[in-house]
Amino acid sequence: MTSPRLNSIVKLFETCRYKHDFYTVFSDWCESTAITMSNAVDLVNFEKREARFLEIARKYGRETMTTFSHIMGEVVMALEEGPQDILGATFHALGLHDKARGNSIPPIQSAS
Repeated sequence: MTSPRLNSIVKLFETCRYKHDFYTVFSDWCESTAITMSNAVDLVNFEKREARFLEIARKYGRETMTTFSHIMGEVVMALEEGPQDILGATFHALGLHDKARGNSIPPIQSAS
């Protein structure tokens, strides 16, 4: 699957990998996004979830957390275009399916 939205999501994730590997970034993005959605509609365990969200946010900082929001925006727009497994496609496009199987992923080499 290739689409402009998927390409945009991948590029946004690539801006987050300067200090963290993609697998960690993707996992933390998924968790922080789930916390955000859950806290918006379910106040049970709000403080516990919010503490975890802030722990993730401290790890990345304001700029990356803003990028996380932009990634979610792209995901929403992709889903508005039609039903699709945009998260699975992102997981594969980032090469995370290899890491999940235990294969080593060499770092992306900069063109500069």
